[in-house]
Order: sequence, then structure tokens, then C-alpha cells
Amino acid sequence: MLDQEYAVLIGSYSDMDALAHQPYAPTPGKGIYALTLSKDLKLSLVETTEALNPAVLIPHSDQKSMYAIVETIQDNGTVLRYSLTSNGSVELQDSFTASGKSTCYLALSPQKDAAIVISYWDAIIDVVEVDSEGRLGDITQSFKQFYRPEDQWRQVTDREDHWGNRQVGPHAHCAHFWNDWVFIPDLGENAIFQYRYDPVAKQLTPETHIEFEAGSGPRHMAMHPTLDLCYVSNELFNTVCVAKLDSSNPEEVKPRLIPIQYESTVDDREQTSYVSEIKLSPDAKFLYVSNRGDDSLAIFKVADDGTLERVGLVPTGGKFPRHFAITPCGNGVIVANQDSGHVRVFSRSVETGLLEATDEVYDIAAPNYIRFI
Repeated sequence: MLDQEYAVLIGSYSDMDALAHQPYAPTPGKGIYALTLSKDLKLSLVETTEALNPAVLIPHSDQKSMYAIVETIQDNGTVLRYSLTSNGSVELQDSFTASGKSTCYLALSPQKDAAIVISYWDAIIDVVEVDSEGRLGDITQSFKQFYRPEDQWRQVTDREDHWGNRQVGPHAHCAHFWNDWVFIPDLGENAIFQYRYDPVAKQLTPETHIEFEAGSGPRHMAMHPTLDLCYVSNELFNTVCVAKLDSSNPEEVKPRLIPIQYESTVDDREQTSYVSEIKLSPDAKFLYVSNRGDDSLAIFKVADDGTLERVGLVPTGGKFPRHFAITPCGNGVIVANQDSGHVRVFSRSVETGLLEATDEVYDIAAPNYIRFI
């Protein structure tokens, strides 16, 4: 049982031919689905809003608006800004055009007056003005992220080229602010890039990059709320990395992220599987990682020092779990099984972190992202 009823938004792929990857969902979705999750873990539809490939849903900190990121390699990416209504549905307010393709992430600055917009396909980083209502405005900085000499990498040309050559060129994935710095994982460059952020100029200054195990493909990060630690999912190696964060001598230029532990997210390392979402529980006592191919959620217990011990591996009851979300109370989990065309609801033990599948399976074509509002 949950402590209350929750509003939840679920994104879906509506045009799978426009994507950098090839979902095998039987039918395309329509856009953004607004649902209600009841206290007894049942889903009911509130409204469907048509949109092109809303692949990432990020609410503004004021909880009055939300950004939906359009994923496509056919044109430069778009960020749609929606207002949130009282029943959890959305109303389109405006849009912003990014400088790159397959746009995949947005991170608001701590001051809420700027945002970093990441485009995966060509590793374009935009720093953007944000007004008091959350509207994205002028681009203050835009650049392509890479560290290899330009004659040692190339831009992939199409989806088939990309899928067979994931690391021939840069592919930025997300951005995280931490103290004076910003970290941006890059699956193609096999590194996390470190920048110093100037909140007055709203500019990033490159400092260094932290190379990961060759071929591992860092994808997403989860920042620990109280410890100077973060967790990095490595998409191509099916591992999660624990990394220390170093704020000492802030005026120095040195690596601020230091890997200290790697743990596998699957039992069979030889199978074809790709790590996807990574998320801490609300109390930060457990970490969860979804495995696309193994079709499971890996469950890790977080020790007092932040290191990890895997304590479970739970089948998601569907194919290609692209994303999942934990209820704010911690008692429930919804998993988006992209290629099965449904989301599945699990109950969760706050004490043990373990999950148990309920009988609640809700059909949504090509689901790709889940966000509690």
C-alpha cells in the first residue's frame, strides 16, 4: 500500500523511425500519458497528450511546469514546456530548439536561471537562459564535447551505423551540477567530462575528463544526497561504478570524480544486455539499475560509506525495461517495458529494498519514461 494516491506521467515513442536506436515495440505510442496510481497500486488513465517522441520528462523545481524532451535524429531536438494541471495532466506552453540531434537531457542550474541541454547524437552541449517561469530562452554557450583528436573519431551517419559503432564518436548522455562543477557522461568518448560552472556568466569551462574502463560506455549518474559520492551506470559493460567526489582545494584544476568500485548489474555477462536507468531509493539506502536484454532490475544495498552490495535481481515481467520510477513514499515501483508495450507495477519493501510484482500491468505502447509529479 502507498501512503497516498500519486499522479504519474509516462512518455512513449510515437515515431520509432526517427530514433537513434530501434525499439521493437509492436505499436507506437501517442505521446504523454497522464495516469493516477492509487494507494492499492492500480493505474487509471486521466488524459493522453499527443507529442513526438517525448523521451525524457523533467519537472521544473517549482512543480508548476515540466520539460518534455523530443528525441529524433531527423532534426535538431526540441524541448517542450508544459504546465502541470491539478489532476496531473499537461498543457503545452512553448518550445525550445536545441543545437544538436537526439536531444536527451536537461539539467537546471542550482540558481534555476540556466539549464544545460544535452544532445546525444552529436554530443552538442547547450547552456540556455531560463526565466522565472521556467521558459528556455537564449543559448549562452554551445559546443561539441570530445577529447580525442578530430582525426581519431567520426560522426555516425545513420541509425545502423550508430548501433554497430557506439564508440567511434562522442555521444553525451546527461549533465549533473555538483558544487562548482558539472559532470557530463559520454558513452562514445568513454569518459565523464568535468567542467567548472560560472553562475554569473552562465558558462562552462572545461577542466578535465575522467576515462572509464575501455568499452564500458558511461550513461547516467545518480548523485548521493548526503555523501560526496555518485553512481554511474555503464551501458555497454552492464556495470555500476561508485565514484568519490572531491571538493578539496576548489581553486585547483584536478579530477573531482574518482571511481572506487565497480559492480555487475547482471549474472550472465556474456548475454546481450544494456544498462539503462539508475536511481536511488528516496532514503538513499538502495540503488536500482534496469537491464535491457536481461530484462531485470538489479538491486544494490548502499552501505554507510556509500559502497554497494548487490542483493537482488528481479525480472521486470516484460521486454527492454527502458525506465522505471519509485514512488515518493518508496513503497511502489513502475517499470516501462518498452518492447512489450506495457508498464508493470511492483510493491517495494522499504526495509529490504526488494521488489515483488503485482498483477497490475497497464498497456501503453512503446513506454520510455516514467515521472511522478
